[in-house]
Amino acid sequence: MRQTLIRWLWQALRPSVEKWLNERALRLPRAQREAIAHRFQVPAELVEQLENALRQIVLYQLERWEP
Repeated sequence: MRQTLIRWLWQALRPSVEKWLNERALRLPRAQREAIAHRFQVPAELVEQLENALRQIVLYQLERWEP
């Protein structure tokens, strides 16, 4: 019964969590991306590509996860 309730709650909350992660939590502000690029002496585009790859990995794992 408890596991069923947890699954039901997760199914209800999952779209909101995915949206929040995709739109806000897994996005760096431009200034922070540029600061990271400057610190590691790499192009800002590389930092953005890494950010996108990380976002895709997290969202993929979230999609596959079942409580």
